[in-house]
Amino acid sequence: MTMKNKKKKVDQLVTSCSMVFKSYLYEVVISKNKANLWHFTASKKDKKYVVYCAPELDKVKGIIKVALKKVPKDSKLVVVCSGHSEAEKSSAEESDYTLVTLETIKQYGTEMIEARSREPV
Repeated sequence: MTMKNKKKKVDQLVTSCSMVFKSYLYEVVISKNKANLWHFTASKKDKKYVVYCAPELDKVKGIIKVALKKVPKDSKLVVVCSGHSEAEKSSAEESDYTLVTLETIKQYGTEMIEARSREPV
């Protein structure tokens, strides 16, 4: 995969994921600061997440370790990837971050849209 294709894939992931957080009425701020290791922050009341989108999880494990050290105390790191094993999910829980697939995020978004469409106006 070329660097350009990889960046495009990451950008698509960031767009998809941030839209789902927005559908849940989170305030989403796309990170412009290259010093941040995450792609965007999502916050609502006392819930704050820093979100890192990784098309290929096995290639970013080092970045995740560094990001965990930089996550603000009041936030939780969420890593969105195309797929993961149970062992990787357990490792994420032990390291105190959330690992979720893009498919799961999209499902949350679909459920929110369907729930909103059923609400009386």
